[in-house]
Amino acid sequence: MADQRGKAQNRRKIALALQGGGSHGAFTWGVLDRLLQDETIEIIGVTGTSAGAMNAVCLADGLLRGGQEEARQRLRQFWEAIGRMPGIGNTLWPMSGEVQARVRLEQTPAFMVLETMRRNFSPTDFNPMKFNPLRAPLLELIDFDRLRAEKDFKLIVCATNVLTAVRRNFDNKDISVDAVLASACLPDLFPPVEIDGEYYWDGGFAGNPSMGNLLRRLPKHDFLIVRIDPIIRKELPRTARDIHDRVTELSFNTTFFMELIAIAVLQMLVEEGELDRDRFGRFNFHCIEASSHLEKIAPSTKLNNSFAFLDFLFNLGRDTADGWLTRHGADLGQRSTIDLMKLIDRTTELGYKPVPVDA
Repeated sequence: MADQRGKAQNRRKIALALQGGGSHGAFTWGVLDRLLQDETIEIIGVTGTSAGAMNAVCLADGLLRGGQEEARQRLRQFWEAIGRMPGIGNTLWPMSGEVQARVRLEQTPAFMVLETMRRNFSPTDFNPMKFNPLRAPLLELIDFDRLRAEKDFKLIVCATNVLTAVRRNFDNKDISVDAVLASACLPDLFPPVEIDGEYYWDGGFAGNPSMGNLLRRLPKHDFLIVRIDPIIRKELPRTARDIHDRVTELSFNTTFFMELIAIAVLQMLVEEGELDRDRFGRFNFHCIEASSHLEKIAPSTKLNNSFAFLDFLFNLGRDTADGWLTRHGADLGQRSTIDLMKLIDRTTELGYKPVPVDA
């Protein structure tokens, strides 16, 4: 990557924070694909949880192998592999991705069978061999030895310790396929992942994603959050499935907002002169999201791995990132486009959209 770094000396440095969200992570794939086409941007670090962790390692692996175009290829190869796997989405193959986005999977026979298994058996019961279909494409596409040897590009994925509830951040030195699978280990679908004698579930319970640990390891840069987990729902959840899904959304969003508010407090102290600006105020903050679209899609579609649906989300992500770059691309390296300090008193308002600097 030495030649890539040489070419990137004058590029605007950004780090990325990638949320989890199952198949909805294909939206993030689209965002990344568009960002990687911008030759004025240099990505210097990434943190991700669950699907965000998988996007993160694909991105990092590609950048280290051959730069931005290689990263685009790695990401596409991973999501195409997801789209080829057997899954609930296979039953929707005649439909376009846009139509599939409107389908409530929980009303399909295949999902009902899965739901019955989830309610009556633990993942250890119905999957005693701990098979995870995501392991094979990750091992095929990602050179984890290369990631562990890297010193400059910063990578973090997080998982939640089942017994202690403590978040573990896996960085370059200890990243592995098990760490990525642990970050995406939903407890009603997969047995806990054992690493170093400890057991882990999805990182979203403790950090969606983990942001502070990446921020403190990087020089002055822009910090761009790609948010996909819906915050606002227009209707009160009434069915058992809807309640379960909403509880999951609330818990995963709570960890995200609590960490973001902690960062906002530091920003406030910088502005008040209580903390050194060069050390604690060296970041510009941004957020790319498509809440108005993703909030209309049923949470059950996070289990839809039909490539038509993934491609629909990919294009939505690309278009969203393209629009964001048109509006805010000139702000990179210059100023934040969301005001984190307003989160301290206006947290609920961020449910609709990120609080703009000039609000």
